[in-house]
Amino acid sequence: MLGNIEMKARRGVMIKRGQVHPALETIKERIEERRLAANLSRNEASRRAGLGLSYINDLMSDKSKNPGQDGLVKLAELLDTDVEYFLGMQDTPRKEGVIARAPIAIKPEPERVAASSIALYQIGLTDPDGFVALPESRRSPWPLSIDSASAYCVTVPDDTMAPRFRVGELVVVNPDRPVVHGGFAIVRLTDGRVAIREVVNIAPDVITVRSLSDQATREIPRSEVDKLHRIIGSCELA
Repeated sequence: MLGNIEMKARRGVMIKRGQVHPALETIKERIEERRLAANLSRNEASRRAGLGLSYINDLMSDKSKNPGQDGLVKLAELLDTDVEYFLGMQDTPRKEGVIARAPIAIKPEPERVAASSIALYQIGLTDPDGFVALPESRRSPWPLSIDSASAYCVTVPDDTMAPRFRVGELVVVNPDRPVVHGGFAIVRLTDGRVAIREVVNIAPDVITVRSLSDQATREIPRSEVDKLHRIIGSCELA
């Protein structure tokens, strides 16, 4: 007899309530990785997944040591991830060939009307670190209709990302969309400088990026990175 002890099946293993989930550290690490990729705070990610404000904070502080399957599924849906990735059962956030599912919506978002123009930043030469300032003085409107009030364009300052992005082209940036491994992003440092890079890996303590022209990778401490903004396309500056 089980008495008052509740048993739950996880990955084929029976786990008693109150026990520590055998994959807890992997779950914590990968939730943080995907949350940072989505540019969401812990509270906001928990809220959007319909789990209350403290769900992720409770996990990270070990206040909660045995997360339920339902909560992990909701977080996986929000963060465009298979729940098996959180559990350490697969090495990539999505199985190859699986079409990404739409994020969970807790309440309807207000209807947005695509703007007729977005901000264009014509940036100058890069510094020795490969980054460049993004001052408001270089901002001007550019005619492009996109369903994001925070979208913007940046001129490519050099051929570091050639042949994907060449000097003088525009990259179109949508901060509302999450950055994924292998994707391209504007890497914004805490000092305001930015660079266009391929995102190799996003971890809680470090972000690894790569330039295409020389395939050089660089690890940037997470404390030095302000934001990652997803690049969704490129075009020539007419």
